Amino acid sequence: MCIDENMKMKFKPVILKILTFGCSILLMLSVVISKLAYCEIINVDKNASTFYSSGVPTPTLYWPGQNPQALLIYIPGGSGTLGLKESTLDLTYSFYQTLKSLTNPQLTSGRVDVVLLDFPRALEQNNLAFRDSSEHLTRIARAIEFYHQKTGLPIWLMGHSNGGVSLGNYIRFLQKYKKTINISGLIASSIRNESSFHFEEQLRIPVLFLHHQKDQCASASSEYSMINYERVKRTSANSVDFKWITQGDAQNADPCKSGYHMYFNSGTEASKVIDEFMAKHQPNF
Repeated sequence: MCIDENMKMKFKPVILKILTFGCSILLMLSVVISKLAYCEIINVDKNASTFYSSGVPTPTLYWPGQNPQALLIYIPGGSGTLGLKESTLDLTYSFYQTLKSLTNPQLTSGRVDVVLLDFPRALEQNNLAFRDSSEHLTRIARAIEFYHQKTGLPIWLMGHSNGGVSLGNYIRFLQKYKKTINISGLIASSIRNESSFHFEEQLRIPVLFLHHQKDQCASASSEYSMINYERVKRTSANSVDFKWITQGDAQNADPCKSGYHMYFNSGTEASKVIDEFMAKHQPNF
């Protein structure tokens, strides 16, 4: 069958539309695939069955950044559990997406790898003693060691709410056993009132405290966060800063598990504060 020039001109826009549509589909697929690729569940100490009395590894979720210059390990608040499974592709709650935005150069510098710890058994939310146990603190230490070996990046440690208790306990754990401080900085986010940043030895790493101005969680009062900030600022040999988070919304739920306390709908305000502080105090960032 022969096609004259008029027919070619007639079908040309149709062909272009088909090609354009095809390219759009391929682009959308590539975006989806890339997002799926940027999430990995890694079990730390999976083969070290004798390392812990429980013999159970520590599940972690790993989000790589773009040309990363540092890695942030997050210690959860609450019961310390995230419910990670091998099939987990993402954590969609806005708080975790805020942390994930540290890996996205369209939202922040994108130069931070992010790791979420998921402790294999629930910690008591009101009895915080287990957050000072050797098992809990050793799991944190092993995760830091594992990801430093895996990426070669300097490690920052972040604790939110009850996770703030773990932060202070971890530094005292290192000092007690005369271990090298194996992290480059701390992020203390909306920390629990019982969190203690009183240390026997002078802290020589940068520390950022952040808290929402409208936080309604009585067990994580900004007053206690400020007390810890002032204590560290007086004694630290490095930079210590306090930043307020102002954006976001309340939710009709437990104020210690939602809303302002979890930076709900605050977008990238918190992640940008973290990103800028890390960039300021991390060489070659």
